[in-house]
Amino acid sequence: MDPITISIIAAIAAGVIQGSVTDAYNGLKQLIKRKSNKQDMLVAIERLEQKPKSKARQMELQEQVEENKLDKDTEIVEAAKKLMDEIKSSGNEKHIMQAKGNFIAQADHGSSAIVTINR
Repeated sequence: MDPITISIIAAIAAGVIQGSVTDAYNGLKQLIKRKSNKQDMLVAIERLEQKPKSKARQMELQEQVEENKLDKDTEIVEAAKKLMDEIKSSGNEKHIMQAKGNFIAQADHGSSAIVTINR
């Protein structure tokens, strides 16, 4: 998942409730609005805000980010990173893990993960 989608999901999950987090989130949305000429992108964000735990809506947002090539726009990626930094410093950070590839195991908070391959 790209950093833009991750930061938007994290901000929504964190509740986007505090000053600098809200400012960074709204700033990212405005930047996306300015740089994306498709209404579908903003609709995807609004739909995710309404139902933040929906995997389908998260994937819809990711698809729009990729379709609009926003993950290649350095200004938007930097705004997404700033948003993640604000979430981390606010103490409202939710742990989001992503993995790409085959045979990947991830663990967090003292848990463990195992990949077993039977060939």
